[in-house]
Formats: sequence, structure tokens, C-alpha cells
Amino acid sequence: MSQKVTSSEFFQVIEEEKIEAGKYKHLIVAIPEVGLVGILAIKQLIKNLNMRRIGFVISEPTSVIIRYENKQPEPTIRLFADEDTLVLIFEAPMSVVLAIPLAKLIIKLVDEKQIELPIMLASAPSATRMQKADEEILILAAPVGEKAYEVVRRVGIETINNGTLSGPYAYVLNDRLIKKRNALVLLSETYQMPLTADPGSAAKLLKVVAKIIGKEDKVNIKELLERAEELRLEMQKLERTMKASLPKEISELYT
Repeated sequence: MSQKVTSSEFFQVIEEEKIEAGKYKHLIVAIPEVGLVGILAIKQLIKNLNMRRIGFVISEPTSVIIRYENKQPEPTIRLFADEDTLVLIFEAPMSVVLAIPLAKLIIKLVDEKQIELPIMLASAPSATRMQKADEEILILAAPVGEKAYEVVRRVGIETINNGTLSGPYAYVLNDRLIKKRNALVLLSETYQMPLTADPGSAAKLLKVVAKIIGKEDKVNIKELLERAEELRLEMQKLERTMKASLPKEISELYT
């Protein structure tokens, strides 16, 4: 299989298959954040749509990490695709050093491959998440451009009213704002605990993504919901254990 390096900048894109300009309507991006919401959602999307890996991305800082999946070595930053959707999954630890180069990589892919709408998946840590059932999880949108606003209205999700975003996605949104183009960040409510994955939040997020790209009938969130129930039972067990270890007068304050 021939490989082509399409960038000489901070990140190098290795195209294992030619990524044709104008072929893909959406670029969906996930990076590791609190709850791993975007990563879990995008992995389920790749599985459900039988997406194939068509490339990967390398850099000096991320080349010190390599992943293994199903006993096979995998790059930490990979590109997957089906007939009209391109996916970028970034599974290296995020840092300040990588934020702007990653944003520029997303912009480069969107511009060079003539993507209609980039959709970036993010988490929104919330103090109320613990009390919410999976179906009550809030999804918020941060759109730029009329097409992005149309999508948000069509799927019926709320737009951020007042708030601030930071990081690589904010850089992309600012770039699209200046260039009068479109982009969308979807934020899914999740636990505030940094080391707790939230498959329930990922399922809600995936459901919205599937609706946006018109593939609801191909996406199955059952597996994520089953994992969410397992997590909920484990957290309840932990909560009972912690409460039992507290003096009675203190534990009663948390009932």
C-alpha cells in the first residue's frame, strides 16, 4: 500500500488511501477530555459504520506513544472514513504545546479536503451530572456560520447562551468566524471526576451526531448504555462503601 505525506508542518498526515477533496461532508473530531465522552462516541461510530482507516497523523511529541488494539500496534492519531464522513480520533495526551498545532491540523484538513462542516466533540463537566439519568444529559452546541446554526436548529439542541470556550476547538471556531465559514462544537454534560469515563454521556452525544449526519438507523448506542449501567452500579457500590466508612453523624449529612 502506498503512503503519501501531505504536510511538512508540525503534524504530518500520512494518507494510506487518497483523501479526495470534496468527497466528505463532515469531519468529526474527538480528543481526550474529562469523561472521554468524544473518544467513546467516536469509537462507537467507527464500529457501527464499519469505517476503515485511511490514514494517520504523526509528530515528534506524539511519536513517543504507541497504542495496541486487538493485539495490533496503532498510531495514536488516526483518520477513518466511510462514503461521506471523515473522522479524526486523537488518542494522545493533550497539552498546551499541542493545542494550536492540532487546531491548525483540523483547519488544514477542512480547507484542503473541502469539508462542509467540521463537528468537534467535547465534554462539559457538570456538578449535576451525578443526579441525572442518561436521557436527561444536556448537549450544548457552539456553532459558527449559518450552516452550523441551521444544523443545530434542525436537530433541536440548545446553543450556548453565555460562556467561554478555550483550547484547540476555540482556535478552530475563531478561524471559521474570521473566514466566514462553518464549524460546530458539541459539548456533552459529564461527571466532574477526571478519571471517570462516561459512556452514558457518550451515548447521548453519539445520538445527536448520528442525527446530524443522517445515519441514525446505522448507529447503535445500546452497547454504550449497557456500559453506563455497569458504571452506575459500580459508582453506587463505591458510594455505599465510602458512606459506611464514615462516622454515623458525618455519613448522615450525605443522605
